[in-house]
Amino acid sequence: MKKIRLKSTIIFSGLSIMVACDSENRLTIQNQEKMFTVAQIKEKMMQARTGADFPVLAMNLKKLGVTYYETKIKDGTSIFHGENGYELWAGPNYEPMAVADKVNLEQLKDDIANHQQGKSDYFGISRECADNGIEKWAVCLSSMTCTYVDKAGNKVWVENIPDASMQTPTFTVEQLKTAHGKVKSGADFPAYIKEIKALGVTHYETYVSDGHIDYHGANNYTAKVPSKYEPLAIAKVANIEVFKAELLAHQKGKTDFLTFIKMCAETGIEKWEICMDQMTCTYYDKTGNEILAEAIPQ
Repeated sequence: MKKIRLKSTIIFSGLSIMVACDSENRLTIQNQEKMFTVAQIKEKMMQARTGADFPVLAMNLKKLGVTYYETKIKDGTSIFHGENGYELWAGPNYEPMAVADKVNLEQLKDDIANHQQGKSDYFGISRECADNGIEKWAVCLSSMTCTYVDKAGNKVWVENIPDASMQTPTFTVEQLKTAHGKVKSGADFPAYIKEIKALGVTHYETYVSDGHIDYHGANNYTAKVPSKYEPLAIAKVANIEVFKAELLAHQKGKTDFLTFIKMCAETGIEKWEICMDQMTCTYYDKTGNEILAEAIPQ
């Protein structure tokens, strides 16, 4: 068995989730004939930001020749399997975390549902699985299922992976761009939310660093609007009071969108998330802490 020490960053994903490997990660490849490569896996994983992206990711991995893979929650170690005993091993991907001895199935289901709606990333769902007593998940791309296993090796829950080919687009990137183009200041925001909600958007995330937005709809449908401007540096420490004051000014129509974006970066806001069901907008800092949650005027 040959071990290769990586020098570059590799991104892998399990359950539509993403994690960056460090320079100490290794790959183990069995058999001489390669099926899928590190570069191919990395490309597909980088396209998956949250659980809402998982059906498309699963389909893409299956096309590469991956038949099955499993991820250990403790440290993010993953093994990707193909035909004829082919294996691609990756990890560990983060510092070890403790896995609870007792399974909390109901909380697990709630956390997975939120993840599938795009409300958490890889690290978030990994922590939640550990807290809920899940030692690993196993994804079978032949049966298109994901199985959660506890510390005793018991199958806790098995769920079917939605067929990505059955995802019917309810809105397009062009429609979303048109709607967003009407927003000149914060005063236009409620009308914008009303318009995209009518298109079928259930929730979305806006990333301050480059302005890309991930819009989500029913049946795990996602439309991604790409970057709008040159990358901005996000302040490491959030200045909450300044942010609140500038946000209020923006909502009164005193600043345009780009000015607001720059202010968010300077005050340590990494992204905001909009939930159409609850009609809320939540702002987060670089470490994932909730800075402010407010109701959207209707």
